Amino acid sequence: MLPLGKVFVGLGLNGFLYEQVSKDGGSGATLGGFEGRSIGIGPALSYILPTESGTGMIEVRWLPELDTKNRLEGDYFWVKAVWQF
Repeated sequence: MLPLGKVFVGLGLNGFLYEQVSKDGGSGATLGGFEGRSIGIGPALSYILPTESGTGMIEVRWLPELDTKNRLEGDYFWVKAVWQF
């Protein structure tokens, strides 16, 4: 976190690795035992505002999938807001 006057700003990276370690099985696996995997990495930005009555925080993250095999592909985006009193 970097102080910017009365507020704090943070910039970072978030990521994930999903690797299916065993093949699909059962009666629903009619096309074979796919082994899925996915990799994603993206930025994270946070903003903290301390006040006399409490502290507010907003966090924004974007996580695009870069390499996906045998599973649905998409980007993840979320916003988190917190007020501590």
